[in-house]
Amino acid sequence: MALKNLLKKDLQFILYGGKGGVGKTTMAAASAIRFAQDQKTLIFTTDPAPSLADSFGQKLSNEPTAIKNVKNLYALEIDAKQVLKEFKEEYGEDILDILHKGTYLAKEEVEEIFSLDIPGLDEVMGLKKITDFMESREYELYIVDTAPTGHTLRLLALPELLDDWIKFLAKTRWRYHYMIKRISGREKTEKADQFLLEMKKTVKRVRNLLQDSERTEFIIVTIPEVMAVRETEDLINDLQRFNIPSSHIIINNIFPKNDCQFCQARRKEQEKYIKEIKRLFPSFNISEVQLQSEEVKEIKKLNQLTKILF
Repeated sequence: MALKNLLKKDLQFILYGGKGGVGKTTMAAASAIRFAQDQKTLIFTTDPAPSLADSFGQKLSNEPTAIKNVKNLYALEIDAKQVLKEFKEEYGEDILDILHKGTYLAKEEVEEIFSLDIPGLDEVMGLKKITDFMESREYELYIVDTAPTGHTLRLLALPELLDDWIKFLAKTRWRYHYMIKRISGREKTEKADQFLLEMKKTVKRVRNLLQDSERTEFIIVTIPEVMAVRETEDLINDLQRFNIPSSHIIINNIFPKNDCQFCQARRKEQEKYIKEIKRLFPSFNISEVQLQSEEVKEIKKLNQLTKILF
């Protein structure tokens, strides 16, 4: 029930993150059902191996799909390669123009660099898709089911990385402008300059959104095991480093109290880590979710989990 207080806030952006295999997607899907009762909600996944469609029990695509039997809830699985293709089609010429005119590289060399697979581009493209939807204001709340921790940290670092990338392009562009001004005595504004300005504004908007505690909340999902606790600690340190608001932890897959000796032994082991989580993060609201007897999939079972969370 610890998530109930989030219903009182005017949030626009909620992210679910944590170690792989802890149940992030399930928690995000169940929460989205509850939030959709009050506002039009769009849930994304940026996971390269998405499972949001499995959770809802229906096909999803790279465009918003209405979730059956849930009013006001829409979902999509971001195809990073498709978004990258669209990005290159829209801005590729501008970037190539900046690099070609501002460096000593031949056009063919610049094109070769631009065609390479760059680590982290899936997160860049995912974030771009999210901001595009947010700027359309078609939905009131946006929920992101993030990829496992390593990918998530790259996602959180993106505003700084993109800022550095734009500064590099701007510096490269400045060399070209300086040369043109020396030759012709005047400055020339081109389409590429407008692209840089738009990208700079986008990065600023993303950074402001991620760091705004009135609009954003990062919910951490973990399980009571040693490695998961360590990753949770690292994730919280990184969230604090990037000034991302986070005050909720969901501890998933807790063995129930019953007469099963195996369950009792596992529960006793888990209780050590539950206590450690509470000791390490005393200011966080903590939800404890028992291990379910069946896999939580489709709306009926997700609704049962929603009641536990809220």
